[in-house]
Amino acid sequence: MRLAQRTRADSGLPDELAPILAQGDSELGGLRAKAQGRIFPRKRPYLPSNPRPTSCTVYLDECGTHFLSAKDPFKAFVLACIIVPDNEYRKLDRQWKAWKTSKLGSSGKIVHEPDVRKGMGSFYFNGDESRRDSALVSLREQLQRLDFTAIAVVIDRVEYTKQIGENPMDSSLPTHPYLMALDFLEERIVMVLESKYRGSVARIVAEARGPKDDALLQYEHTRLLLDGTSYVSAAWFRQQLAPGLEFKIKKDNSTGLQITDLLARPCGEKVLFPSSTPDRWPEFRDKLCQGQETAHSILGLKVVPWD
Repeated sequence: MRLAQRTRADSGLPDELAPILAQGDSELGGLRAKAQGRIFPRKRPYLPSNPRPTSCTVYLDECGTHFLSAKDPFKAFVLACIIVPDNEYRKLDRQWKAWKTSKLGSSGKIVHEPDVRKGMGSFYFNGDESRRDSALVSLREQLQRLDFTAIAVVIDRVEYTKQIGENPMDSSLPTHPYLMALDFLEERIVMVLESKYRGSVARIVAEARGPKDDALLQYEHTRLLLDGTSYVSAAWFRQQLAPGLEFKIKKDNSTGLQITDLLARPCGEKVLFPSSTPDRWPEFRDKLCQGQETAHSILGLKVVPWD
């Protein structure tokens, strides 16, 4: 706006922008007062490495319901992802499928978190508890050996509605809780890609949830690339992320999505019950990206709202 104002003055045109700029300065002053004088510019990326490093793939899945007032006994909504460099994925996939062949009987078996927790599906073992216990121990050991980086956003639905209600945390965020969590997650993804993977470009693969829900997710991802968030600039999203999301179903037997599916639940349980040690939490805790993003969170874990 100020550049346009100068251009008009240089061209001898009347200054019609002064009232608009004055109104903007006044509003900015009011916001500074509310923020106690601290208004930060949106985060922007550093220049990418030259040559650009290897690309990565982000695998995204969720746990729990995103409806804030739902009666679901699991009181958290978790949106989680793992990041794997593309030149390392074949090794990860081979290790995971070898483990499934050894412990579940076939690399084609689908590992689904509720089945693991309840002893169903691939973890039924015809009711043989000793085989199931052995497989669970082996699963934790295997997760510890695998090489990936994890990020999770946990919304404590009860605390959120108690402190904030059913509206977004601020007017810059989507009203849909799932999309709000996606904004938080993608902010962290681009930071991790820059800090840990030297500015790698990543595509995001998500588990399909249905045509409408997938379209909403695709829409919000595209909006982030165009508008950014109040915290991260659109240029950073465009620099680190491929334009569109890719969707897979469970029958695709995606190793990356199965590991992410196992990640989300223990993160939510740990936030809901901080003194507990949920199954698989110690293994995933070591995979959550380190680095202090704020005074009360590491880069790999965002808790909403913070208590």
